[in-house]
This record gives sequence, structure tokens and C-alpha cells, in this order.
Amino acid sequence: MKPWNNPVIVGRSTMMATGLLEVANVSQLIQMWTTWTAAGQSIPGWLCVQGALWIFLNFYRVCVPNEKFAFWGTVVGICMNNAVILTVLYFRYVVGQ
Repeated sequence: MKPWNNPVIVGRSTMMATGLLEVANVSQLIQMWTTWTAAGQSIPGWLCVQGALWIFLNFYRVCVPNEKFAFWGTVVGICMNNAVILTVLYFRYVVGQ
């Protein structure tokens, strides 16, 4: 059986996607704080990511309630995404860049 057809791997794909989103969140936070700007960041784009995370959270809550790692990992992801959004707002409206 090919890995992409393996039900165990496919069943974990949303957790892997959430992990990738968190890598993106952390990398964007590092980029903004090291360059001291939010240039190129899109609030609507980050709100879409936030929406996707809430959809994942609801999926975990309803469809796989025993996957506590996935649920709480997504809660952390929502918090990290909030940090990105707040950082963009800070650099746009407080720092003015």
C-alpha cells in the first residue's frame, strides 16, 4: 500500500497540516520581530488561516474526540495565529510600518 493511501497516515493528515500552519506562524513572527515590520502581511489572509484552524478544531472535537493531542495542538495553533495577527496590527498601527 502506498503511504498516501494508508488510512492511518491519511487520518493524521489534518494534524500534520496544523503542524505546518504552526511552522508558518512561528516563521512569520520571527520575520516580523527581526525586521521590525509587518510589510507584506495580510490581515485577511491570516484571518483565513484562523478560520481554517477553527474548522480543524471543530473536526477534532466532533469526529475524533479521543485525539486530545490534535485538539490541544490546534488550540495552541489558534493562540499562535492570534499572536501573528496582533503582531501585524502592532506594526501597522502602533509602530506605523
